[in-house]
Amino acid sequence: MIRMTQTPVAFVIAMTEEAEGIFDLASSWTELGLAPFPVYRRGDDETQAVVIISGIGTTNAAAATQHVLDRFHPERVVNMGVVGSLNNDIPIGAVHAVSTCAFFDVDVTAFGYKIGQIPETEVHEYQLEAATSVPVPKVRLLSGDSFVTGRDGFHPELAGFDADFVDMELTAVAHTLLRNGKLEQLESYKTPSDYCNSDSPDAFDENLPFALSKLAVVADQILQVRGIVGESAGVAR
Repeated sequence: MIRMTQTPVAFVIAMTEEAEGIFDLASSWTELGLAPFPVYRRGDDETQAVVIISGIGTTNAAAATQHVLDRFHPERVVNMGVVGSLNNDIPIGAVHAVSTCAFFDVDVTAFGYKIGQIPETEVHEYQLEAATSVPVPKVRLLSGDSFVTGRDGFHPELAGFDADFVDMELTAVAHTLLRNGKLEQLESYKTPSDYCNSDSPDAFDENLPFALSKLAVVADQILQVRGIVGESAGVAR
């Protein structure tokens, strides 16, 4: 009888730069030839963790999440990455877990849906209710296919959402898991690389290595909690 390798955790990461900064892919992970997304594996014949690099944006994130669900059947999906911060009280590099996320650019309100609600789904906010692997503060996050440099342009209905962070992937990951009946398997850890203002593009480049080093510490802890042993996950802290 063939025994399938268990996958306690699959990480969905948007950018190669993020994945390389959070995980030491070159030395402790093996790249698998699984088109159309780069996938890396760490573990043994019985237990493994995988990292899938989705590419930027909600469409890529949804497709990569479905790919990892179909191929690896993970017990837990973890989305990690850097974000823009709408909350100037949160320091650059401070890692937070996302408790609630929503789309900021899905607008079918003309047909009676709420802002962020995809037609024929019942939710417009996605609650990440899974117990987090690492005890960090919680935040609320908005996702969409735009690099946000300010609060201007958000739909007025989103004023009450009181988002702390914005990204371009997480809510699509959440929606994909919801459609698969597995939203309770999702957790997400984010840290700001920049504040959402006119300086955001330059600040993103400057702060990226520092922000990723903080996420690497959390990734190590998640791997340990999930029973994946081996070398340290990320680059120098």
